[in-house]
Amino acid sequence: MTVVLRGLGLAVLAVIAVVWYVTPGRAAERWVAQMEEEEGGPAMIASVEGEGEGDFPPMIRMMCGGDEPSVSLRYLMGSDSELTPVPGDEADFLFENEYDQLTVHMLYEDMDGAFAAYVSKSDPLIEMIKFGSDLIITPSLPDAAADNFPLQGATKAIEKLFASCP
Repeated sequence: MTVVLRGLGLAVLAVIAVVWYVTPGRAAERWVAQMEEEEGGPAMIASVEGEGEGDFPPMIRMMCGGDEPSVSLRYLMGSDSELTPVPGDEADFLFENEYDQLTVHMLYEDMDGAFAAYVSKSDPLIEMIKFGSDLIITPSLPDAAADNFPLQGATKAIEKLFASCP
């Protein structure tokens, strides 16, 4: 009888875990790498949504790009941001996880409304994103709030992205 109850308990826990994992909203808490349509055609994009309360959440998107083998890291502030950047704006952003902090200079690009940085695949910023549990991005702009991003699945998504880069 104890074995049956124990087995039933494990089955119930497994069902709860699966339901929790596939619940709408949970998908936004993990990094994904998938083909998406971009201005230049289909491209592999690694991305994650952060926490936000506006119509659209903040987002990090990474794609192959730049003059040399590099990665374009794009930070889109959520709709609850008080800032209204214009093309050509640039600022420093503090990226931090529980292990490290890095300041990254980024340029606002109007094409997708993102602040962009172009870094090599071996840049310390990429390593920071691949490890840890959360990433916090804090703009050095006045009245700008920090955004929090989960790092669950980042390593797998980034590796899939890199495999698609030239």
